[in-house]
Amino acid sequence: MKNSKTSRKDTFQYQLKNFKMLLNGSKMAKISSIILIALSLILAYISKENIGVVISLLTGAFGLVVYIVKFLSLKNIKQKSYTQTSLVTSLSKFKGYVSKRKKYEMYFMALWIITLIPFGPTVKFNYIAAIVAAVIYIGIVAVLGGLAFKKIDRQILTLESVMKNELLQQ
Repeated sequence: MKNSKTSRKDTFQYQLKNFKMLLNGSKMAKISSIILIALSLILAYISKENIGVVISLLTGAFGLVVYIVKFLSLKNIKQKSYTQTSLVTSLSKFKGYVSKRKKYEMYFMALWIITLIPFGPTVKFNYIAAIVAAVIYIGIVAVLGGLAFKKIDRQILTLESVMKNELLQQ
């Protein structure tokens, strides 16, 4: 009987560790977005002579601020207590968060990338080269983002099945 309790505790610690890794990944998305905002602001400062470029870059930065506020907030998902039921509830909230984020993330990233296009000619790119670079970058981000979300979905499904089995055994 002692082994059974130890095994459950180890399984719970594994689940908790994996859930915290998922949360940390989402925190990294927020940090990455903040870095992109800072980049837009720096480029806007560099381009302060060209009001059109500045407006474009500030639009991209504002779009990312909206994205952070609306889709990257984890305040309702924090693990409040270390129980199986609490973890199940938090994972359920996180699953909804990921679903919503997955739906809109690419739109905001594409908007940000498009707002960089007017900056291209200020660094010796022509508009065609800037547009081509933006399209290629959007494609790369879309593929990598899709792969990342598939991995997150698999991790969530794995955690859900392990938790379901744990709750059934209790």
